[in-house]
Amino acid sequence: METIPITEAKAKIAELADRAQREHADYTFTKNGRPAVVMMSVAQYESLMETLSILSDPEARADLVESADSEEFTTEEEMAELMRERLNRDSAA
Repeated sequence: METIPITEAKAKIAELADRAQREHADYTFTKNGRPAVVMMSVAQYESLMETLSILSDPEARADLVESADSEEFTTEEEMAELMRERLNRDSAA
């Protein structure tokens, strides 16, 4: 993660946003020498939020541990369906 003073970032915000989106670059902008803001692509942000959601769900964590211990694997399609079901369940609650 590249660290950039916010005053410098202002001058090239469009370029940084393009790089974040295209190259999945991420940046920490500093204000008065201290970290203040992070920039990342929407795809990275959504992935991060999804990972946090899964890891904060005790049932999902237990499923991951059980799966790792059993050496059984879930396909990408099966995992996507499981995640959709959990997200729908959480939204309805």
